[in-house]
Amino acid sequence: MSHHKRVCLFGTSADPPTGEGGHLGIARHLASMDFDEVRILPVYRHMFGNKRGKQAPFQARVDMCRILFKEVPKVVVSEAERICFEKASEGLEEQQKQSLRIGTADLLEMLANDEPEIDFTLALGSDTFIDLASGKWRRTEDVFKLVGYRMVVFGRIPEDGDNKNGVSEALQESITKWQLVGPTQSSIRAIQIPTLTNVSSSVVRRSTNEISLKGMLASDVLEYIQQRRMYSLGEGDTGGDRLGDERVNG
Repeated sequence: MSHHKRVCLFGTSADPPTGEGGHLGIARHLASMDFDEVRILPVYRHMFGNKRGKQAPFQARVDMCRILFKEVPKVVVSEAERICFEKASEGLEEQQKQSLRIGTADLLEMLANDEPEIDFTLALGSDTFIDLASGKWRRTEDVFKLVGYRMVVFGRIPEDGDNKNGVSEALQESITKWQLVGPTQSSIRAIQIPTLTNVSSSVVRRSTNEISLKGMLASDVLEYIQQRRMYSLGEGDTGGDRLGDERVNG
């Protein structure tokens, strides 16, 4: 008997997507797990109006993701957020489109309707998951229900080794509040990614030091940025959030 296809969703601003110490390392680790596909979802429009327009163009961020993940098995880059926004904005006037807010629950509803045979899992950084679990996102309960409470919560290996299994008390409380416990495993899995560092897209955007940038970005992505003189290499900082905390108030 064939099982439903298992797809892990990883939403990120990707502004820009970082290398082994960040986005690339996360995607590789997710791809090594029991998923048939890892789907990268670059954010189309920021949920906060004051940050809209400050990101690099959506297509540039999609292009950088495709460059970064092109050789990682099972990883695909999706423009689902753009498609979701365009569907929701059909027939609206421009002013109405500007105030339209598309959240994670809206996106998950579209995916569930379009691909009902797929079991989706949502991958989130630990701080972002705690925000979701505490109700800081729109339609928190719907987000959990739409993925069958299946989530992967990732973080760095703690340096002090004080936390049991690297899971903080706050994170464990959040997981316990929402997880479904099955016969073999819980629906929410907390994992540590050995390659994950404190690299952040915002640091990349501010940097003009090529040596530092080479340590934070894949060479092909750095070349893309240099050729187009993006961020501090020509256009200034575009604003955004730290890795794992980028998809805020979904």
